[in-house]
Amino acid sequence: MKYILFCLLFAVSTFSLAVDVKELNPIETIEILPEGFKEPVKYNVTIPHNYSVDESKEYFVLFDLHPRSQTYIAGMQDWLSHNGEWPWLKTIIVNPADYNAEFAAVFNRLVENPKDQSLLDIIQNGILKKVDEKYRTNGYKIYSGFMSNGALGLYTLLNRPDMFNAYLIASPTLGNDFGNVLFDAPEKLKVKYNGMKFLYMTIGNHRYENSHVESFKEFESELRKLPEDKLQWASNSSEDHYYMSRPVITLLNGVEALFDDIHNDLPANSNISKQGTGAIVKYYEKLSKEKYGFSVSAEGSLKALAKSIAKQDPKKALDIYIKVTKLYPESAYAHYSLAKAYADQDEVNKAIDVQLVAVEKSKSMVQWHQNKHQQYLDEFKARLKK
Repeated sequence: MKYILFCLLFAVSTFSLAVDVKELNPIETIEILPEGFKEPVKYNVTIPHNYSVDESKEYFVLFDLHPRSQTYIAGMQDWLSHNGEWPWLKTIIVNPADYNAEFAAVFNRLVENPKDQSLLDIIQNGILKKVDEKYRTNGYKIYSGFMSNGALGLYTLLNRPDMFNAYLIASPTLGNDFGNVLFDAPEKLKVKYNGMKFLYMTIGNHRYENSHVESFKEFESELRKLPEDKLQWASNSSEDHYYMSRPVITLLNGVEALFDDIHNDLPANSNISKQGTGAIVKYYEKLSKEKYGFSVSAEGSLKALAKSIAKQDPKKALDIYIKVTKLYPESAYAHYSLAKAYADQDEVNKAIDVQLVAVEKSKSMVQWHQNKHQQYLDEFKARLKK
């Protein structure tokens, strides 16, 4: 089995090598002319590979204010999404095309006067709006920032929390209370976040970061005061990496944490699962609607809950498995899980009846899965003969 898996992965990798790398991350340029500017602001928009293949597909947007970050962000995104979009779903990357003195002046105005949100106006009503108008975006936006750009991300989270859905912040320069972030945090973090907002932030001990560590921890302490169901957040101040590695590591870990909910089921002991099947289903409905823009299945999380209680409460576990087949009637594995639950309770005839349905449903799957479900059926039948 391991050999077969290796061959499959090798084949996928070999096929990927045949792709012309110049076509992997095509870059287009957009321009906006903010009010009062003499020259337009230019932004590079990196399009995911095969963007034009499926015109019904919509994409996440990741925005970063550093022009040179485009190379590693786009490369990481392509690598982490090209093999089945795991763990990073294909994303449109937006970065400045070059330095713009007028834009920099507006940034400095915000630093001098935190009440001046002209910079956020340009980003939200100019750049991001233009991207939404020109490209197939799904409404979910991610902010990535390092040092002062990272501090700006936290400022945005406090002052316009709906501008981005997720924030990946590396080494934010909070030492001089950039944008009154520390001063405003106790009140502005009380905003009614909907439970989908996400923040991941990091800092290290390099000499360029040292003066900001205490402020970082002060902001962190305010985050700890929030109810668990309001803002999804995590932070790390203990990883030992070089200073210039920080934004790369933060992006990688942040993306894996951000998209973990689609790649991994809820643990049975999670706060949501402890509330029961209704809470799990509601969570995935919200996840589908407000984050991904497509249906995300609760099947795995429901089955994880059922499995966790199967020994102490087999009837309740069985009820959950039955509910899963009703919610996902076309899922061969939903029916197999129910069949196995019956078999575990020595109701082998029922197990066979349900597994026959699983075998039928598996006919739309690749041969490996069809064989697997037939194998399960044969095992149940063999058990009946004993």
